[in-house]
Amino acid sequence: MSSFSQINTNIQSQRAFQNLSDTSEELSNRRERLTTGLRINSASDDAAGFEIANRLEAKTGSQEQALRNIGDAKSALSTAEGALDSQLSILQTAREKATQAANGSLSQNERDAIGNELQSLVGEINDIADNATFNGDQLIKGGTSGPDGNSKGLTFQTGAEADSTFDVNIQNSTGSDLGVDGEVDPNSAEGQNVVSGDFSDSKLGLSAGDASVTSTATSNSQFTSAEGGTFEVTVAENDAGTDSNVEFRTDAGTQTVNPTASTAINLDSGNNITFNTSNLSFSDGDIAEGETKSFEVSVNDTNNIGDRLEGGSGGAARAIVEDTKSAINDLTSELSDLGASQNRLSFKESNLETANTNLESAQSRIEDADFAREQTQVAKLQVQQQSGTAQLAQANAAGQSVLSLLQ
Repeated sequence: MSSFSQINTNIQSQRAFQNLSDTSEELSNRRERLTTGLRINSASDDAAGFEIANRLEAKTGSQEQALRNIGDAKSALSTAEGALDSQLSILQTAREKATQAANGSLSQNERDAIGNELQSLVGEINDIADNATFNGDQLIKGGTSGPDGNSKGLTFQTGAEADSTFDVNIQNSTGSDLGVDGEVDPNSAEGQNVVSGDFSDSKLGLSAGDASVTSTATSNSQFTSAEGGTFEVTVAENDAGTDSNVEFRTDAGTQTVNPTASTAINLDSGNNITFNTSNLSFSDGDIAEGETKSFEVSVNDTNNIGDRLEGGSGGAARAIVEDTKSAINDLTSELSDLGASQNRLSFKESNLETANTNLESAQSRIEDADFAREQTQVAKLQVQQQSGTAQLAQANAAGQSVLSLLQ
């Protein structure tokens, strides 16, 4: 039966209303895209696209932060580099002064004056180490987290993934670390060396192949040495005693010890060559009557180079020249490592910028709106909306035609 003569239910009006509602809803969605610039404004717009785009957005956000991290890392390394550069300049000056002091034409007073200047230079090296900080963290002093236990281990986050890190180890650079300040540590083998000479290592209380002094003890016989250097120790039978006593002789003096109790050669904090009667293993018959044997003890004086020069000779100045040369070599090597690390950070930064751009491009293709297309669709939908409204009005008026049948 035709619905033309039915007035209870206006099917034409309902269809027109439904089509007009669909058109209006689509037009609303298109206008939302034009106002936000996004094709996907909620998960219902494109469920898969919504998930992918948001994952990409999270990663690009992390990469942008990683780029800022790299900038901070380069700033920290630049701070350390600037401090090391300043220390290098000071050491170069110290070496020039030590070279001047080594000249035989200078008087002792002039060497002492240079020693005072060297003390000030070493003090400034330590001040630089104290003040080389980034965000309150010291960079070239007090570091113990590096692989050698003597460096500042820094781990920079340079990517969006947890394992995208870059490690840099900055060596400690105080006067003591550079070998131009400090005191001899009697519990350390550093700077102390024994050459067995006429004796085997075992006779000197050393392990095979180990020529380093590693410990000290109390109640030692000792010789006092004012400066570092290499000292020949002559061992002879004690003329005034029996075969059970031997004499250790250096240019610093003579000491007699009992070889029946083993002894080891050590060095205390006052640069005293020490014979610890617990490790050295001379026995009767090792040294015949009237016979002498010898070995060498090498002492590296690590006191402040200014203190060492005051009252010191041209030889002391020449030793300081070598110490400053070694410190300069250490600093230039560290500066080279820092430069290489900064270059690597620059490469990482460039690569990360490229990757971030590509990810943002992929995200844009998924969720950004095509304005030209959307505007075209809006124009079409506006026409459909106007037409639909007119058709709904006509459908609502269609039932009035039935009245003509009742006349």
